[in-house]
Amino acid sequence: MSILKLSQTLKLKQMKTETKVKRLQPNVGPISPDYSNNEELIKRLSIEDSPFEVITKDGESFGVMGNYRLTEPGNDPEKIKAELKKITWNRVIQVVMILDELKSKIKTQEKV
Repeated sequence: MSILKLSQTLKLKQMKTETKVKRLQPNVGPISPDYSNNEELIKRLSIEDSPFEVITKDGESFGVMGNYRLTEPGNDPEKIKAELKKITWNRVIQVVMILDELKSKIKTQEKV
């Protein structure tokens, strides 16, 4: 099973469960189409053919995979998107660790 397929499968299971965000970052909820009622504007920029997204909140952007932040905050969402598109050993290790943690959580919930 490819990492992308496994990630998508885990993403579906993750939607059913509540997970904590590393580094104490707040979860990003769904955004209503009527932005005038929102106190804060949160933008999501999906990266095609990957499980990554760039979240922009209060002018600060960072890369995420599900509820896990992968990059340091920055001001340029396109620069963060380009960083997430690079396949580096650091990124591979981050993804493997996240998938392992999600797998452990799923196994723990199945036992309960």
